[in-house]
Amino acid sequence: MAVDKQAIEKIMSSMGQGIVYVDSDKRIQMCNSYAKKITGIIIDAMCSHEGGRLDEGDIVIIADNKIGEDDGETGHEELSTLNINDRNIRPNDMLIAVAVYKNNKIEPQYKYVREHQLNVPLAMDTNYLGFQIRVEIDTDKRETLIAVKDREFRLKFFSSVGNMVVIDGMSGTVKFFEAKGYTVRRESIGDLLRGGSFVRKAVDLSDVDVCGRRYLEVFDKSELSDKLDMVLSGSEETINNKIYEINKRPFLCSIVPWEEDGKTEGVFLIMQEAERLESILDSRNEIIGLIEENEKAVRKTEFGYPPDAFKNFIGKSAKANEVKYMAYKASQNRFNVIITGESGTGKSKLAHEIHRLWNPDAPFIEVNCNAIAPTLFESELFGYVGGAFTGARPEGKVGFFESANKGTIFLDEIGEIPLEIQVKLLHVLQDKIIYRVGSSKPVKVDVRVIAATNKNLEEEVMNGHFRQDLYYRINVFPIEIPPLRERKPDLYLLINKILSSKCEEYGIESKKFSGDALQKLISYNWPGNVRELENAIERAITLCESNIIYPEYLSVGTTEAPKSMKELLEIEEKRIIEGSMIKNNGDKGKVMDELKLSRTVFYEKLKKYSIK
Repeated sequence: MAVDKQAIEKIMSSMGQGIVYVDSDKRIQMCNSYAKKITGIIIDAMCSHEGGRLDEGDIVIIADNKIGEDDGETGHEELSTLNINDRNIRPNDMLIAVAVYKNNKIEPQYKYVREHQLNVPLAMDTNYLGFQIRVEIDTDKRETLIAVKDREFRLKFFSSVGNMVVIDGMSGTVKFFEAKGYTVRRESIGDLLRGGSFVRKAVDLSDVDVCGRRYLEVFDKSELSDKLDMVLSGSEETINNKIYEINKRPFLCSIVPWEEDGKTEGVFLIMQEAERLESILDSRNEIIGLIEENEKAVRKTEFGYPPDAFKNFIGKSAKANEVKYMAYKASQNRFNVIITGESGTGKSKLAHEIHRLWNPDAPFIEVNCNAIAPTLFESELFGYVGGAFTGARPEGKVGFFESANKGTIFLDEIGEIPLEIQVKLLHVLQDKIIYRVGSSKPVKVDVRVIAATNKNLEEEVMNGHFRQDLYYRINVFPIEIPPLRERKPDLYLLINKILSSKCEEYGIESKKFSGDALQKLISYNWPGNVRELENAIERAITLCESNIIYPEYLSVGTTEAPKSMKELLEIEEKRIIEGSMIKNNGDKGKVMDELKLSRTVFYEKLKKYSIK
C-alpha cells in the first residue's frame, strides 16, 4: 500500500475517527488506535483482572436487556448453571440476576420482565452473601449498570447488551467484568457460563497489533463485513455515512476503495461511534433518522407491536416509544382510556391508532367537547326524540353514543363537559344504557370510551369542576403524551414526515429545508407542539417557491441565547403566555384566570412581547 500509514492513522485519530485498511486478501494492514479502542480490540479498562474461567462457587451478576440476543445465546441451559430454572423466562426478556455458579443449594435472586418501552428501570439492590450489589437496566438511558462494593460497571447499548460481573468465590474480588468487544473475544454471558475462557484486562494494555490478521478474526461477520467484501470485489462502489454494527455496536461507517493502476488493492473502513455523533453532527436528530432507516431493514416488529402500527404517530425517542407501547397495550383490551397532554401533542391521532389496532372496521366517533354549547351536550351525546324541545327535528336524532355502538367514542377535551352532564355520562359508563332526550325508553349501547384532555383533571376534581366518581371511571388506563419540547429527538423525523405529507397534500413539488432552517426548527421549543410545527411548515412551503426552504420562510420564536437574567426571564414569560394562549384557543379570559394576571397587566405584556 503506497500510502503513509502513520500519517493517516495520526490524522484520523486526531479527528476522533477510527480507520482500518483491509487488503484484497481481506487482511488488516492498518488499524489506528482509536478504531481499536471504540471497537473493543483495546479494552478500555478502569480496573484490572487476570484471564481465566468461571469456577464453582463464583458469584455471577447479570444485567441482560434481551436474553439470547447479544449474550452468547444464553438460554435455560446456561441459566440452570446459576440455579435459575424458571421456564417462564423467554428469549428477549429483560433479566437481572445475582447467583452462585454451579451451586444448586444456594437460591439465586432475579427479576425478569417482557421487553417493554416504559421509562422505568428494572432494578435490584440487594445484600447477597455479604456483598452489597446493585443491578439496573435503564431503557431510557440505554444503559446497564452493575455495582459491587461501590465500584460501578456500566455498558451502553444500542439494541441489546449482556452485561456480567463475576466475584471470585474464594477471594471476594472482582474476577471478571464485561467490556466493549466482548462478543468477538467470545466473552459473552453464554460463552462463559458454558465454560469458556476470558482474557486479561488491565489499565496498561495500551495496544494490540492486529496487522496481518484476517478481518473476520478481529471483527464479527455482519452486514458491514458483507458490504466490505462487495466493495473489495467491485460489485459495490463507495459507501458513505451508513449505520452498521461492528462487534454488536452501532457505528457510522464509510467504505472507500483504494485503487492502484485501475485495480482495487484494498478498502479503507472509516468509523465513528454512534453514541458520540450528537456532538459531531449538526443535531442528534440526524443520527436518529439514519438509525431508523437501518432499523427498518432489520427489525420485523417494533417493540412487540406490528411494524405498521402507529404510522400516524411519529417518533422514535424513548418517550415516544413508551407512549406507543402503552397505546398498544390499551388496544388489546376494551377498558376506558384517557389520553392527557398539552394541546397539539397528537391526542386525537393516538386515539385513532388505538381504535384501528383494536377493531378498524368498528365505528369511531370523535366528539370535540370544546365545540358543543353547554345547553346542547345532552342531545348531542344521547340524541333526542321528535318534538323533545323547540327546534327539534320531527324525526328525532341519533346521538354520538348510539352512532358509536359496537365501536369507540372519542371524547376530546372531556374536561369541558358541564357537571350536570357528567352525572349522566357516569351512568352511561356504568350501566351501558342511554336515554334520548324526551324519552324514558332505555337504549343499550356497547361503546369503548377514549377520553382526552389538556387539563389536570385531579386539580379539576379538587376545585369542584369535575366529578371524582367520573374521573375514576375514565382513568382506568391513563396515557400521557409528553410535549414536543421534551422529546426533541423526534423533531427531525416529524419535520421530514410533515414536510413530505404537506407537499403531497397540496400537490407541491418536493422541498427540503436548508441546514440553517432545520436548525431553527430544532432549536425552537414549540409551545403549540405538533400542531404549531405543522402550521409553521405549511406556511413555509406556501411562501417558498424554490425547492430549498431557508430560515426566512419560517415564522417561529427566537433561537438566540439570552444575554442576561432579565432577558432570560422575559423569554420564558413570553413563552408561558404564548403557550397558555394556544392551549386555551385564544380565550384571553381563560389565559388571565390561568396565569392569575389582571386585565391591565395582561394587555401590557401582550403589547410588550408583540403577542397576537
